[in-house]
Amino acid sequence: MKYTVILVLIFAGCKGFGKDAKPVHAFSANDSLRNEFPANKLDSLIKLAIVFNHGNGLNEEIVFFADLSMHSGLPRFAVVDLKQKKILKRGLVAHGCGASLYAINASFSNKPNSNCSSLGKYKIGGKYKGQFGSAYKLHGLDKTNSNAYQRAVVLHAYGCVPDVASYPVYTCNSKGCAMVSYKFLAALSAYIDGSEKPLLLWIVN
Repeated sequence: MKYTVILVLIFAGCKGFGKDAKPVHAFSANDSLRNEFPANKLDSLIKLAIVFNHGNGLNEEIVFFADLSMHSGLPRFAVVDLKQKKILKRGLVAHGCGASLYAINASFSNKPNSNCSSLGKYKIGGKYKGQFGSAYKLHGLDKTNSNAYQRAVVLHAYGCVPDVASYPVYTCNSKGCAMVSYKFLAALSAYIDGSEKPLLLWIVN
């Protein structure tokens, strides 16, 4: 008996593309499993975040990092303790689909309607009820993400994002938002809602 195997890709519908989008080098089957944030990269980000947060009235104890250079099936979103310089929690985060219906690797753009992720530092703003439930507004603090609020790029959850690592399977795409699982957003909300000062989300590559 012969069987037909059908592969279904789940994604949040996407369209549009910014001309300045920059693709990331594709992963191949021969790439090693990079399950950890590179130590030197994380140490550098922590040092920079400590200085930046102190000078900009942001939370000086907790920061969120999202490393979109990592495979999307790996927990590349990290909650980091700036005092102890260690990762407290990790989870999956989707990147924008850009020009494609589904993009394995992230492309970056600051243009409206590009459906791309944007690199840079974000101040996490007010909580609200969005199309997919609770969400947080994001205010871009760099030239690379200055249009985030205008583009309605936010931190939110969606059902297609798994609660645990799915590697080597890639996760679904967003339209440029930092999109996580509902369980992980609940964990992030505890830090955001319990903080007297705004938290920093820093998306890197």
